[in-house]
Amino acid sequence: MREPRVPGDFPPPQGQPLDAIVIGGGVAGLSAAWRLQRAGVQRLLLLELAEGLGGTSLTGRIGDHPVAWGAHYINIPPAEADCIHTLLQELQVIRGYDAAGRPEVDPEYLLRWPHERLFVNGRWVDDLDPFAGAGAAEAEPLRRFEDEMLRWTLYRGRDGRRAFAMPLRYSSADSAVRELDQLTMLQFLRAHGLDDPRLDWLVDYACRDDYGTPLDQVSAWAGIHYYACRFYDRRLRDQYPSDTLTWPEGNGFLVGRLAATLDPAQRQTGTAVLRVETAADGVWLGCMDTRSGALFSLRARRAVYAGKLHTVPLVVQGLPPAQQEAMAGLSYCAWLVAAVQVSRLPLSKGAPLAWDNVLAESPSLGYVAADHQRPAASGPRVLLYHLPLVRQVAEARRHLLERDQAFWAAQILADLRPAHPDIDEVVEAIDLYRWGHAMAQPLPGTIWGEGAAWRQRACGALSFAGCDTTGLPLFEEACFSGIRAAEQCLQGLGVGGPTLIPGLGGDG
Repeated sequence: MREPRVPGDFPPPQGQPLDAIVIGGGVAGLSAAWRLQRAGVQRLLLLELAEGLGGTSLTGRIGDHPVAWGAHYINIPPAEADCIHTLLQELQVIRGYDAAGRPEVDPEYLLRWPHERLFVNGRWVDDLDPFAGAGAAEAEPLRRFEDEMLRWTLYRGRDGRRAFAMPLRYSSADSAVRELDQLTMLQFLRAHGLDDPRLDWLVDYACRDDYGTPLDQVSAWAGIHYYACRFYDRRLRDQYPSDTLTWPEGNGFLVGRLAATLDPAQRQTGTAVLRVETAADGVWLGCMDTRSGALFSLRARRAVYAGKLHTVPLVVQGLPPAQQEAMAGLSYCAWLVAAVQVSRLPLSKGAPLAWDNVLAESPSLGYVAADHQRPAASGPRVLLYHLPLVRQVAEARRHLLERDQAFWAAQILADLRPAHPDIDEVVEAIDLYRWGHAMAQPLPGTIWGEGAAWRQRACGALSFAGCDTTGLPLFEEACFSGIRAAEQCLQGLGVGGPTLIPGLGGDG
């Protein structure tokens, strides 16, 4: 598959060119295909390398139980997230709005209590609070941090936009806001006199969880966005909901509903796109059937590349050097997910099992109770363990690939033993899923630097989608970028109609 290919290696395409091809069947690609079909484009084909759709929102199965091997939740989108609201309404996740304009969702999709617990100082405590039991004076750094995040949540720039919006392209262009992308989150905290190891841990955990990037490396803009783009602060709870939505199959639930909007003939898995050539009037693709090894080619009037952007310079021909550099320069963390099957719940000291079970003194994120959302769990319980490999990422990726299942199983059990002394007695099996390029890291300059514009720029009749284009590895960014790329295609196809992203205000 990695051999250099030239157009002559591929048989000529058969029949008339398609109207549009989408390369990649993750959330961005499916959102692009949904948008194209919604506008009436029927001569459409979505291509996916893997045998199933979903990308990093992939769902697997252990016995009769679905397992989220990747992304496993979203939050109710902020009010300004126009295209996300439209998509979630059509997927019947948002059922309507109350008199105040707040979204209403099926209660079945709301995260059930208890939400979180933290293993710290030898016992489990409720909520994700490393300051649990601290007095008012001792917890003052947390209060000051919360006040600063609330200030940014409410801040509007001179352009009238929120400082930290969703999608991020809707955020204020004020220099006071965008300059935060030149700092790390650790530098931001220290500049504000915040130097407390428990606060450092809390913010580091959030950034590793959502962005696969530690506190001392992540862009301060991205770190603040985590807290300020939604109304997380308890003082704002009555203004707008920020509830977590999740399903037993994780975001694979949303993938399934998006995929159902396409006819079976409009999606094709097991297909590697090896070469793409673009022009103003169309796109040519050289492809391989991964099952048989057979080569074939396709033509389309327009196309969307919704794969990982680091692959673009290896596949797409004729990109400007600056665009190649911007895409090849992204840094990706690796990620290990383990489905730890247990005969019964392991022993715990302190707070009872929650959905998210976090280990304070661990490089991992702890584990999610995979069957938490089921009304009545049956069969073996599954603890979904998450280990983001966020430092020296190239070496970490190599280790993830080279070390075998026995090595990683031993690492996982050693990590769980302090919290669950009987873990070895109850484990029945450990299945692993390895993500070599789980998510692009929002390092300083990634979001608002010069490379961001290049990552989002179309090349002839080829548009680019995926959260890699905007710089934040979030479901909402993947949806937005797919819809935006699809609307670029619609313009090229001469298909009119109202935009689903009016929040760009013509800044497409």
